[in-house]
Amino acid sequence: MPGKEVIQMKVQVQRLREALEFLGPAVPKKPTLQVLTNVLLKDGWAVANDLEVAVALEFPEAEEQCLIPFHRVADLLKRVPWNEVLTLEQKGTSLCLAWSSGKATYDTHDPQDYPPFPKVEAAVEQVVDGDTLVPALLSVAEYCATDKERPVLTGVVIMLGEPIQVAAGDGFRMAHQILPISLPAAEGIGAVIIPASAVRLLGRLWGKVPRSAPLESGLVPLLTARKQLELALGGGHLQARCGPMTLGIKLIEGTPPNFLQLIPAEPPLKVEVFATDLERAARQVGEVAREGSAIIRLAWSESSMAVSARDGDNEMEVSIPVTSEGGDGRVALNVNYLLEYLRGREGMVTLGVTNPESPVVFRHGASPVVICMPMFVQW
Repeated sequence: MPGKEVIQMKVQVQRLREALEFLGPAVPKKPTLQVLTNVLLKDGWAVANDLEVAVALEFPEAEEQCLIPFHRVADLLKRVPWNEVLTLEQKGTSLCLAWSSGKATYDTHDPQDYPPFPKVEAAVEQVVDGDTLVPALLSVAEYCATDKERPVLTGVVIMLGEPIQVAAGDGFRMAHQILPISLPAAEGIGAVIIPASAVRLLGRLWGKVPRSAPLESGLVPLLTARKQLELALGGGHLQARCGPMTLGIKLIEGTPPNFLQLIPAEPPLKVEVFATDLERAARQVGEVAREGSAIIRLAWSESSMAVSARDGDNEMEVSIPVTSEGGDGRVALNVNYLLEYLRGREGMVTLGVTNPESPVVFRHGASPVVICMPMFVQW
């Protein structure tokens, strides 16, 4: 019987190290298939795939194909001089790496068993401002549901149009933002749902993609250049490409909630407060709140807000300065939801309510509008 085909290629250690470092976030930690613990080199690309999201990085040295056990080889390359040239030789499921002073052999998988990069039959294609879209997707992804009972709530919804809108919600909270980006709808495609995990992966990789040098020379034009994202939608997949990186994302099937209907009309009662003041007060009463039902009460007048929590006979209250509009107001919220919203925010936050039983509308600068359901309490 003829021997197994031997596949061989050469690559500089530093180039392979950089490629594996870039693709690392896309290699699944708990793969559904063991072959996914590898990175595929093939046809000028280095690819990582977890069946939900595939990431491809341009890698011209990959003239042949082989599978690299990600964790073992990434660890090995930390101890091989960066300027060495590696010879990669794969025969069947055996991979050998050789350099001037050593070699290592690993048991891997057949490259033919690695799942193909998803193909997109594009019904929608557009180049958009990625520096606007990616941060917005990340901001609303925080409000996706984490359980799988309602899959359509576990992703970020992009409502196509001119302009587009992004939204996400878990049944108790939701976030919504209108973006100055055009992505026209197509027949049968008015909205898509991107898995929250795919959004977070895109966010992690986005900062690693280099900015393209503009035609103007100089450092300032380079640093201020906007990174463009080439999007293609169709067949249940989204393809996103920026520079040497391409993502293939399997979209969540189903009809997303009508988030726009959940946004209340402009509430008559509004109160402005420094985010840091409210966060500090919420943390002070937070322990008492968590000992009970995690309820925090906010009651305000023209210039002051009482932030309080109760647990049986225990009660704690802190006052902070505010500016109100429309009269006195009050609302009870889950203390954890409030603190999650306030984390990292500076400057003024506006809370809007219609009555203590209505959803609370949070606004902060140019960040997404957040809607939070109130807790029902005895005042």
